[in-house]
Amino acid sequence: MFRNLYKRILSVPRSLSVLRAGYQNFVMSQALAQIERECEQFCPVPRFPPQKVTVVGAGSDVGRIASLFLKQQNIIRTLALYDDVPERFVLGVANDIAHIDTSTAVEGYQGRMFLRPALDNSDVVLICGGSYVMPPCCSNPDRELFFNNMQLVRTTTLAVAQFCPQAVIAIQTPPVDCNFALCIHTLQTARAYDKRRVLGVNAINAMRANQLFSTVTGADPGISTTPVVCGTGRCTRVPVFSAAKAGNFPQSQVDCLTRLVREADDIICKVKSNNEQGHLSIGFSTARFVVNIMKGLFEKPTFIESALVEQGNPEKCYNMQYCATPVTVGKGGIVEYAVPPLNDSETQLLEYSKCDLEDMLNLGRSYAVGDEYYLHPCKCFSCCTPQDCKECADCNATAKI
Repeated sequence: MFRNLYKRILSVPRSLSVLRAGYQNFVMSQALAQIERECEQFCPVPRFPPQKVTVVGAGSDVGRIASLFLKQQNIIRTLALYDDVPERFVLGVANDIAHIDTSTAVEGYQGRMFLRPALDNSDVVLICGGSYVMPPCCSNPDRELFFNNMQLVRTTTLAVAQFCPQAVIAIQTPPVDCNFALCIHTLQTARAYDKRRVLGVNAINAMRANQLFSTVTGADPGISTTPVVCGTGRCTRVPVFSAAKAGNFPQSQVDCLTRLVREADDIICKVKSNNEQGHLSIGFSTARFVVNIMKGLFEKPTFIESALVEQGNPEKCYNMQYCATPVTVGKGGIVEYAVPPLNDSETQLLEYSKCDLEDMLNLGRSYAVGDEYYLHPCKCFSCCTPQDCKECADCNATAKI
């Protein structure tokens, strides 16, 4: 008897056996949603990173080149391109790059109102682009350049602190020394600062130093590294050729290579007919910098030749709290700081460059916290005062990258 009853129940159509409510209990659904939100505060759901990189300023020359190389990396699953300048047509750039047949998905966002979806759930945020005073060989101090770009960096930093505080921020917008200080002090004000997750991009200087040294010695630049310490600007970068086994070189040749690294931007400006910077090399080095961060976050600890960071132990880093040194990036950001030893000439150059770096950092800090900015005493008698450029007629012209 029970067997026949069981067969009759199984013979009933599935659609009829399922009871469906003809109404929705909104009160109960809202109560459950509130309980779920309160539960997530104490028992947060584990985050599964989407391996997403957001390029802020992707419509600039450097942003386009960096995005082109980032699209080719399998470690990046989603590449979000954002820009708030309509003339840069970032949507067209995103559509163009999306035609490359790689597994990386491309998203395009144009305008300030789309900054939140561009940053949402990002793992690395690259801040590049901005404006620069053209040509850079003229007597235009970096503080004028900072005034043009500070709003972009500050707005993006506040948005990162609110929408993706877990992201690693890589700052490439010039001048990097000032904007790095502006970023970290803005994050401190928003109570979202982690010194392991804010890096100033110094890859172009380390790449130039490595290439120059490898050209002279005949070594393979792919297996050698030449660190650059102190800062990222012309007057703050200190290439450490002694760490690249340059001990057998005469000091005059080392001094010549050091000058080439520090004045590389001016040299490119004079050689190029349109008085532009080296956007190709800067974009490539920036993309490689971001890829190394992603590999350290999701694969294994990765060594980066040079990055402007807050040091874990300033006493071991030439008594400098903020300094560009080689670092190792791991799961949570920076996991190790490598400080190369300096010889006598490099130590002397570092002491000359410290005051310029302190002045740039103080400028960015002042505009982040609202303090009054005072010119550093060493700037009154600076050893690195830019000279007038007689070849350029429009020294005050402004351009967009």
